[in-house]
This record gives sequence, C-alpha cells and structure tokens, in this order.
Amino acid sequence: MSIFGSMVRGFQGLRADIGGAPAPWDDFWYKSVGAPSVSGMRVTPDTVKRLGTVLAAVSAKARAIGVLPCFLYTEQAGIDGKVMAKNHPYFNLLHKRPNSMQTAFDFFEMMQGHLELRGNAYAELLSSSRGIVGEMIPMHPDHVKVEMLSSGRLRYIYNDPLTRTTRTLLQGEVLHMREWADQMQVGQSRLAMGLDVFGVALAQQDYAGKYLKNDATAGLIITGTNFETKQEEKEYEEAFIRASTGENRHKVKMLPPGVDIKSIGLKPIDMQLLEAAKTSDVKICSIFNVLPHLIGVDSGKSATYASVEQFNLMHAQQCVLPMAVRWEQALQRDVIEDDRFYAKFSLSALLRGDQATRTQCQAVAIEHGWLSQDDVREIEDMNPIAGGIGKKYWRALNWTTLDAPVQPPATQSGNKFPDSPDDLDQDEGDGGQPGAHAQLILFAEGAASRCVRREVNGVRKLIERNAEPAEIGAFYEGQFNFICSVMRMPALQNLKAKQDCNTRASELMKILAEDGQHDAMGWIEYHALHEPMKLAALAVEGVL
Repeated sequence: MSIFGSMVRGFQGLRADIGGAPAPWDDFWYKSVGAPSVSGMRVTPDTVKRLGTVLAAVSAKARAIGVLPCFLYTEQAGIDGKVMAKNHPYFNLLHKRPNSMQTAFDFFEMMQGHLELRGNAYAELLSSSRGIVGEMIPMHPDHVKVEMLSSGRLRYIYNDPLTRTTRTLLQGEVLHMREWADQMQVGQSRLAMGLDVFGVALAQQDYAGKYLKNDATAGLIITGTNFETKQEEKEYEEAFIRASTGENRHKVKMLPPGVDIKSIGLKPIDMQLLEAAKTSDVKICSIFNVLPHLIGVDSGKSATYASVEQFNLMHAQQCVLPMAVRWEQALQRDVIEDDRFYAKFSLSALLRGDQATRTQCQAVAIEHGWLSQDDVREIEDMNPIAGGIGKKYWRALNWTTLDAPVQPPATQSGNKFPDSPDDLDQDEGDGGQPGAHAQLILFAEGAASRCVRREVNGVRKLIERNAEPAEIGAFYEGQFNFICSVMRMPALQNLKAKQDCNTRASELMKILAEDGQHDAMGWIEYHALHEPMKLAALAVEGVL
C-alpha cells in the first residue's frame, strides 16, 4: 500500500466520534445545518450548547435521572407487596452495569441528554449467550433513521460510526426513548418546538460577545482628515486600529493636527438587548421544565430559606418524576417485556424534607404502625437494629379497628381506665367495691389535680397579659418539669406527658393569635375538668 493510501485510510479512521460529531467528509457538511430561526441564527443541538442556560438545564435533568437508583421488582405469590428481584439477570443490567464501558449513571445521563436535545434516545440491545439482553449500547440519534413498516412495527437504520457500516435493527432490538410528538414512531425535539426562542438567545449572546470584544465601547468616527489617496486613508485606519487594540488598548494616542474623534454611543435599544437575555434564560428554563433558581437563573423571585424545600419538592414531582415514569415504561416495553417484573426508580432521596420535619413524620409513622424502626433506618441509609427487634410494628394499646366488636366494661383483670369519676361505678371488683385499677386512679388523681391547678392558674395569667409565644413555651416547659417531680412516672409516660404539654402550648398560642382571650379562658376551663383524670390514668398506666 502506498504512503498516500495509508494516510487516507488513517484519516478515514478519524470518523465521527462516539459523541456524534461529523467527520470532514460526511454528508453533514454538504447540506444546510440546523433550522433557521427568525433571528437568522441556525439552531442545532451543537450550537445551543453554547448557551449556558441550555447546558445547565440539560445537565441538571440528565444528572437527576442518573443519580436515581433503578431497581427491578416483582410481586411474588404469598407475599403482600413488592420485593426486589436481585437474582434476576436484568437487576444488575439496570442498577449497575448497562454495558461493559458505562456505569448506570453514565448510561442514563447520556441517554437523557440525547432525549433532551434531540427528542429521541436509542440504545442497541445486545443478546447474551442465554438469549436475554446482556448489554445496552447507546446509539447517537444523528446516526439513526426510523422507518415504520406496513405491519406497524419499526425499523431502525443505523450508520455505525465505529464499524463504518450501515446496519438494520428491528423493534425489539432497540430501546427507544421518545419525547412528546405528533406521530408515534419518533419524538419531537424541544429545539424544533422552541426554535425561535433558542435562535433569539443565540443572537443575543453573539451580540453581547461582539460588544465585549470591542472593549464594551461603541464605534468611533474620525473627522478632519485630509488624505490624498484611498491607500493613505486605509494605512492610517489600520495603524489607528493597531494602536487601539490588543496590548495597546487604553494607551495614549497621537492625532494629526485638525483630526478629531467622536464616539457614536449606545442606542437605548442596544442596551435593552443585553437585558433581554435574562428573559430568554427564563423561557429556556420553561421549555426544559426546569425551575430557574435550580440552575442559577434570575427569574425575579429567588428561592428563600423558607421556600427552597418546596421548590425542590416541586422539581422532584413536576420534572424528575415524569422522566422516571417515561424511563420505567420504556424499559418495560423494550427490555423487560415480562409483566411479572417491572423497573422502578427510587425518588426517596429527592422527596426528603428537612431533618426536623422528616423525623417528626417518621415518629408518627412508627407510632401509627405503618413503618417499623428498621423501615425508617433503611430510608435514612442506616443498617437494621441488631437482633431483628427493629422489624416489629407498633400501635397504641387503646386503639382498635372499625370492624372490631365492642368490648364489655373493664373488670379487675382489664386494662381500661375510666374517662371520668362517674365511670368508676362501672369498674367494680367483687362485692361492688371499686376495682384495683380504679383505686389506683383515685390515688393518683390527687397529685394530678395538683399539677392541673398549677397549669390553670399559670395559663390564666398568661391569657390576661396576652403573653408572647416564647413565654408560653417557657411556662409549659416548667409545667412538664413540675409534672415529672410530682407524678414520678416512667420514661415512656413522661414522654407522653411532654407531648401533651407541647400540644397544649401550641393550641394556646393559636387561640390567642386567632380567637382572643375569651376563647382561651374557655379552653383552659375545659382542660381543668378533663385533664386530672387523664393525667392520673397515664400515671397508673406506667405502674401496671
């Protein structure tokens, strides 16, 4: 082979890279590039990457789907709920290693980027020796042509940049992700649908770049010259430009006698064009369904400490969740195909609230029995409690289901406490005398009444001077300490008493803020009647 032939073959080896950039000899260079917009700028997936807002929005969405773990689940007979199918060959394919070169993050991020900029994302499904999908290899959308056959099935014509061959793949051999479109076989690019928005943004960026390249100054007019020939005028102009640009900018310049320089100045419309770039950034965020503040775009109302959590939840629900559902359904259709198994992206990390709110909700979930302690620890990425004791589910002893039969009045062997002194007659032992439980409550009621009297007297004073929330909170903190010293209850009962004090403090603050002193007085009188028996029953509960 001649040296020239070797050079030609070597250059041909430098074909379009995996990212899809066209080689110098591709037909790409012999046809119009992109679609023209009203601004005159041609919009393509590569040109819009020059826009920082587009790059940030696409990266944010691609990363969001990349960080979500994808699990394979199944519903097994005899098991109520779903279980992870960790032994299924597709579990590692979706969760860890889609192909030999990419991790799951790399694969999902790349495919989502293709989908955002081109409206379609393709991956070839390579079968393993067992006849199932062994690898998913991304195919650049610019090299794929989709055709619909008369049977209604799809055919994919793929110009492979690695092997420099054209291959035909059928539906079932390709994972195909589609954006919303007017036809079934292919998706529609966001760039095509928002063509003029991206074109205007590109024009604004080019205008700003040229303005800054000119040292952010307007053009100059030189008057008073008297050149004999056009050549002399051209030479002077070039010399003046050399003396005013590059390393010579801002240096002193000498002008011939009679020559004067005037600045054209900026037109108001030119200055508005620079400000209009912010509007284009917000529109681009809307097209990509990304909240502006998440990518640093000023939309006029930035996120505050109080609202940032809700904004993040909105991003997870309105942006990330639809992407996850689209992926789950496409994987089910093209890869899994078995209805006994299904893929699911975990959005738990994105939907977490702040630490205080999260722990409060988890405490309620444990108390009401729909989460165990190990369930909560798994959500928080912690190991289960040793010995399996964290797998138990808890519920309040005085609760029951709606369909449970009505229980008879409690006897001496029961564990029900009377709600009021009038109920003591129903809790009798042998001989018509009050049972042991009722007697204990009567003994404890004296100490409980003492605690309630202190609370009632203190709250009345707080109501009369319309106390601030901080003062109310401090009073109930002292009330709790007084209850602990008088009733001497176990830790669990002390915790319940603490919760009751906090609840009444919140109720009092709300009543004073909304309804006034009169309603607050009625509220504390109501508690004065019912709280002694309740506190006494709580103390006896800790003894039995």
